[in-house]
Amino acid sequence: MAVFKRFSPNLASAFWVVLMIVTWLAFAPTQAGGMASYIIVVGNSMEPGFHIGDLVITHKETNYQIGEAVVYRNLELGNFVFHRIISEDMGRFTLQGDNNSWIDTYQPSREEIIGRLWLHIPKGGVYVQKMRAPLAMAMAAGALGGFLAIGMIRGKSRGNKHMANPSIQGQFASFRQKMQNWFTPTNKSESGQLSDTFQGNMLEGSFFALGVLALISLIFGIISFSRPASRIVKEDFPFEHVGFFSYSASGPQDVYDSSAIKSGDPIFPRLTCSIDVNFQYTFIAQNIGALKGTHQLTATIVEPVSGWQRSVPLQNETAFSGNAFGSSAKLNLCQMEKLAQSMEEGTDFHPGSYILTISPNIKLTGDISGRLLDSSFNPSLTFNYDRVHFYLAHGEEQENPLNPTETGALSEERQEVNTVLLFGTEFAVPALRWFAVIGLVGSLAGGAFLGMRLQHLSRNDQDKYIRMKYGSMVIDAHTVDTVNLSGLVDVTTVDDLAKLAEKFNTMILHTENSDSHTYYVRGDGIVYRFVIPAETGSTIPAKEAMI
Repeated sequence: MAVFKRFSPNLASAFWVVLMIVTWLAFAPTQAGGMASYIIVVGNSMEPGFHIGDLVITHKETNYQIGEAVVYRNLELGNFVFHRIISEDMGRFTLQGDNNSWIDTYQPSREEIIGRLWLHIPKGGVYVQKMRAPLAMAMAAGALGGFLAIGMIRGKSRGNKHMANPSIQGQFASFRQKMQNWFTPTNKSESGQLSDTFQGNMLEGSFFALGVLALISLIFGIISFSRPASRIVKEDFPFEHVGFFSYSASGPQDVYDSSAIKSGDPIFPRLTCSIDVNFQYTFIAQNIGALKGTHQLTATIVEPVSGWQRSVPLQNETAFSGNAFGSSAKLNLCQMEKLAQSMEEGTDFHPGSYILTISPNIKLTGDISGRLLDSSFNPSLTFNYDRVHFYLAHGEEQENPLNPTETGALSEERQEVNTVLLFGTEFAVPALRWFAVIGLVGSLAGGAFLGMRLQHLSRNDQDKYIRMKYGSMVIDAHTVDTVNLSGLVDVTTVDDLAKLAEKFNTMILHTENSDSHTYYVRGDGIVYRFVIPAETGSTIPAKEAMI
């Protein structure tokens, strides 16, 4: 226990250093190299869980799941929005406020999401806004300055002590000194071996490094074991159907600009009954495999009020292969008129207008990126018919009725290794788990090994043990004058003597004779002494010193 008690300041220093680094990474803004983004709730869309004035802290993640509350950048509103993910499609997320009956019109990508909810502080945003006031910021700066000044004054009043300073500045100073002592092989003994003091510094640095490793491993273990080792990822393989309609016919030049009727012109059955309909199709996707399918141009006349309709195939069903084909057929508009007239004569129903549609009826199978595809594409070229002429109908959702398009995607769920974002880098969760377990076990085993070595040394060579523990505090002396002092006090352990040396801000003096090793500390007119019989300690040549 004495060994670990002696080196407990090193473990405490390691704890504070790691704690400060982790705290900085967890709470520092992303602009300053941290992982956090701070959002103040300004609406009621997330009630009842979140209210106006609450502070939301988010962390950037590598993947986001349905049901998670996230903050994203809404380019339509030009602002940040805090809502919950309700679905994902083709790399875009659909979100909705908990208190909203409608979904967000803007669908952000993964890159546009700032982060997932990590910490919720009710009314925390109110205090943050108050702290932004000039008076509050001035008072906070003054308080911080006063705190630092008091710490510096107290540090000077205590002097340069051997034990670790519990302040933040002292922790980093202790960390720096330990690293310098560890990596700088200073003194050597007369035999060429490293001195006991340097070995003690190395031992002290080893305890500090093992403490840092144990704490980092523990933190990584908490992070990695609190997350699943794998995750289900939805991967989309998008594709697009692209079509292009055109039609043409001959017509009198005194009615049209030319003797040809072209796409977009109205058609008068009184002038011409037959038109040529053309359709070009292209399938667009990445890594297209073997594709094949069928198509058939079909004309359908519909009465929209009653729902009556008649369909007329313009060609036989035709097979195709590959990702593109062209098709053409003749359409007899007079035949379409006769179908409508037959309906009216038989039913005595005389509607004012009809709708004529021309569809390619495409059915497609194959594969893209190794995934099976079974899709269809059946756009319509739509004409309105008012008993006098057929004219092209323009749908509200389709900008160009002659160029229909349709997008789709093959979705696949696959399991992959889960990752966590640390220090701006993705780490695999299983790898973090292994690092945490090995690091924690290794650091504990290393600490136990060093402790047992020190305990063994304390039993077999107590003087060398003291040199390794307190070498930087020990000065070899020829003699120590105890005659003119008011008293001589023997202490039971060298650890008590070290505490007295720290209290009086002095060094430990060491003398050796044939009978014993003796250690002294002077303070307040009293000499405190600890004696080791010669047979339990190592022989150390005495050196002259002025006392």
